[in-house]
Amino acid sequence: MSDEQERNSAFNAAANINVQHAQLQDLSLSAARRLYKGGIRPGDRIRTRMQAQEMLDKIPPSQRAGIDSKSTDVNTQKYLSDKHASHIKPHSKGGSNDPKNIKWENAKDNLARGDKPMTSQEQMRLDAKWHFDNLTGAVKAGVKVAPLGAAIGVATTAPFSLLTNALRVVRGEISAQEAAIETLKDTVKGGTVGGVTAFVTTTVAAACPPIAIALTAAAPVLAVVGTAGMVYEFFKILDDHKKTVKIYYESLTQQELERLQAIENELIYEHHKNLEFLSEAEAINQEITNRPIAPGIEGAMQRLHESVAIAKSLGLTSADSKLLGSSQLPHLFTEQ
Repeated sequence: MSDEQERNSAFNAAANINVQHAQLQDLSLSAARRLYKGGIRPGDRIRTRMQAQEMLDKIPPSQRAGIDSKSTDVNTQKYLSDKHASHIKPHSKGGSNDPKNIKWENAKDNLARGDKPMTSQEQMRLDAKWHFDNLTGAVKAGVKVAPLGAAIGVATTAPFSLLTNALRVVRGEISAQEAAIETLKDTVKGGTVGGVTAFVTTTVAAACPPIAIALTAAAPVLAVVGTAGMVYEFFKILDDHKKTVKIYYESLTQQELERLQAIENELIYEHHKNLEFLSEAEAINQEITNRPIAPGIEGAMQRLHESVAIAKSLGLTSADSKLLGSSQLPHLFTEQ
């Protein structure tokens, strides 16, 4: 799997992540009522819109997050379903209904405390619980969207991996079976990158509203980058294939030239050997032709000895002529 495929999988997965946090105007009437009137005794003045927004902000961000306004409202109501707006300083002790004096707490714990002030240990416990709820809600949101990210990663990776490995098969680099295995590996990697990207991005965005806002604003840019990356990768695959094929054929041409040059060198070598042989043969022929010829049998025997010596110098043996045998010359003298 190439770096381009990993980046495209990550960009496309991130571009398709949509995390919203509940806004006061998006909540249903029942959920908004809890924010305006939670913890307020009958006859007391309800909270202002700004104070209701503060009450909403006291809910862990991931517990009021969703993919749209409807899901954010559902998640907010689910979180508040077993909660009370607990006073840090109770009404009986002069505590106000201001959000600064309120913490969302499990109803049974609030009822068990009665009209006692909330201790610092209890406040610390609720603060820790707030962070824990925010983390668990964020992780749940990430797990929920991870399959979508994996699917996007697969869709981003598989076609290009298939094209790349198919061209490798055409070039004879790998077999069809090996191409299928490589494509499967790349697809799994692409799905993993997409799933992990979706999980991490959603988890962080759900836990941190500013990140979610930034992600929503950047989504069109991420989509453009991801699409542009896929287009670039497509043409890069084709260009790499073209270059590889060109290099391959150039290497074939070079090999052919080297083979022809080797043949030519061999022919030149053989030609030089032939020229040397002809030159030597000409010299020997001249030596034989220009020998002084003595008269009579003695002169003939002398020429025979010289001819035998010349023949042996040329590598001839008795297999080429019976006159070259070591026993032939005495026999000729006897017959004479």
